[in-house]
Amino acid sequence: MIIPKAGRILIPKIGDKIERKLKELNLRPETSPRKFLKIYKTGKHRYFSPCLTKEKEKFAFYARLHNNLDAKRKFIREINFLRKLKKINLKIKRITPEIINYRIEEDFEWFFREYPEGPPLGYRRNLTQKPFPGMVRKIIRAIFDVSKIHPKIFPGLKRFSFQNYLALGVYEDFAKKKIVPKNLSEKILRFIKENLSLLEKENKYFCHGDLNLGNILSDGKEIWIIDWELIHLNNFVYDIGYLWAHLWEAKRYFRQKLIKAYINRLSSHKFQKFKKILPIVVSYLSLGGIEQKKEREKIKILKKRRRFYLNLLKNCLNFEKLIKT
Repeated sequence: MIIPKAGRILIPKIGDKIERKLKELNLRPETSPRKFLKIYKTGKHRYFSPCLTKEKEKFAFYARLHNNLDAKRKFIREINFLRKLKKINLKIKRITPEIINYRIEEDFEWFFREYPEGPPLGYRRNLTQKPFPGMVRKIIRAIFDVSKIHPKIFPGLKRFSFQNYLALGVYEDFAKKKIVPKNLSEKILRFIKENLSLLEKENKYFCHGDLNLGNILSDGKEIWIIDWELIHLNNFVYDIGYLWAHLWEAKRYFRQKLIKAYINRLSSHKFQKFKKILPIVVSYLSLGGIEQKKEREKIKILKKRRRFYLNLLKNCLNFEKLIKT
């Protein structure tokens, strides 16, 4: 069967297939596949629901929904990562829910994992849980532990193209449309080009790839990191930059506390690299934050988000201003 590379097309009869699989595994979902698909239609690339066994044990069940190669590769990548992690001793093992069972079927994949009792700390753009003692320290320690994973442990991981940070044509287009001042656009591009060799040299660290507060669970004491489908190799700044830059709706004091806690763990040598790479990562992510237009997004929210990312761009060449944004 030929699978398209991308597209929001569901696997034929996927709801029925997942229903049968759950019955076969004796798992009772909180949200049935039918209800999940009714809510999200084609908007989610995979199904998720907490499930109970006959013994009342709770697990998190996932199954691929989208009939495309991108979704398939992501799903299998996470299965392989969790399987490998189960067999080896790494620090992140203690904060990663363990995979219990999985299967790569002929036309879809599924797995279920441990279900830590604790909701996400928030979602991509904001913190919703009440901060608890040591929370920021635990998040930062987790980011450092992830970056210390040796790439050889997980061979075949895709390496991010450092040339992508140039965002070819986007800065010029933003200047042309007067979204960003032309002189600022030119200065940012010049700064990126001056540091391309550093980006290439540092493009060797294991990254979670989608580290946001929605993927960090907590019971108010401990944290767990989930959703490892976008793991790849990048620079050591990417995960903290991704987490920090997406918190556009969070309180400024929380963003500052987060970035300062990370900086305080860096050696002086690593900090000098960080000062050069963070502005590049943040400017790259800001372009998407400005350009993105979500379906049914309120104009007020859209303007607030774009204003935040425009401020990041304006401040990205002044490090002290940037980390206080």
